[in-house]
Amino acid sequence: MATRSLGISPISPSTSPTGNRIANIPCCSAKPSSISFPHRHLFFPPNTGTAAEFNKELSLSNTSTIIPPSHNPSVVIVDEQDQAMVEQCVVRGQKHLRELSSWGIGGPCSYFLEVSRPSHLVAAIRYCKERSIPFLIVGKGSNCLFEDRGFDGFVMLNRLEHSAVEVIEPGTYRVGSAFPFNRLGVRCSSDGFSGLEFAGGIPGTVGGATFMNAGANGQETGDVIESVEIVTMDGVIRVLGRSELDFGYRWSSFQAMDNLAAILAVTFRLSPAPSARDRQKAFLERRRKTQPVGERSAGSVFRNPLGAGISAGELIELAGLKGFAMGGAKVSEVHANFFINFNGSTSGDMLALINFVKERVDQMFGIQLKEEIRYVPYE
Repeated sequence: MATRSLGISPISPSTSPTGNRIANIPCCSAKPSSISFPHRHLFFPPNTGTAAEFNKELSLSNTSTIIPPSHNPSVVIVDEQDQAMVEQCVVRGQKHLRELSSWGIGGPCSYFLEVSRPSHLVAAIRYCKERSIPFLIVGKGSNCLFEDRGFDGFVMLNRLEHSAVEVIEPGTYRVGSAFPFNRLGVRCSSDGFSGLEFAGGIPGTVGGATFMNAGANGQETGDVIESVEIVTMDGVIRVLGRSELDFGYRWSSFQAMDNLAAILAVTFRLSPAPSARDRQKAFLERRRKTQPVGERSAGSVFRNPLGAGISAGELIELAGLKGFAMGGAKVSEVHANFFINFNGSTSGDMLALINFVKERVDQMFGIQLKEEIRYVPYE
């Protein structure tokens, strides 16, 4: 999630020595850099509503009927109380992004808000758009690298989680986007349904796994998605059916949607399999033996190169970089595609290590590794 072996000046966050760019996580409503904002902590009361109330707010039926197609959108209703909670926010000091990151790296953000209902999210987005404040929405922060300076904008922590997993019918589950993905994998496998056994060992949320099309052990999230509910920047809720979605290796069509504000909920359709639970346990046991469970990492740093016949971790190990450290960041000695914050790593340490590894692999094998983690710049 050793000792320091090399100390160097941090490499530029956006460019490595070989010119390979580290992907930035998208943020919206960019502002002039000359504008600064006071540090505020916005908050809403915790969500004590039921799944039925959540569904009502989405204007969707809480029955087993077929989910409506995307050409029948609904609009999130934001009342005056929702908007006032944002506009009359309470100053709570600085929220450090290291608290939201599995790497434990990141400085303060200017504004912070936990959202537990779609109306809260839309109210916050409206607040940002009216004031040209950049914003981003995070879940568990399990694949994000935040800057030490933090983020000069608005961070919304996704807590759009139903009180329980909703079973539409046997094998069909509808889940809020903030629901822990590993818990969903265990639940479905225990119920005797196959398709998400791999999820039992994946950190992060359902929304994050859908956005990135997380996968392992020959399974991918997109393989079993039936529909996805999203909210746009304009506060319109759309339900996208399977035929309207595209998935690839660590990619989904959500990554190309300019007007996407957030994923709200996902419906999965799985297949019956009495052996699903045993397979899920086997996957999890394998993960415990081959990955640095319990360490401060962000999962796989690089995507496996397509068509190379070798994984990113194997390339890094063959390059002799297993256990290699820069500052407080280190290549895991258990799995070379996991980088560890082992000694108070800064974002500069981690970026330098990422870029050094990319350069070494490129020099030795002629393969340019692509990041799976997403970098969040200060502004």
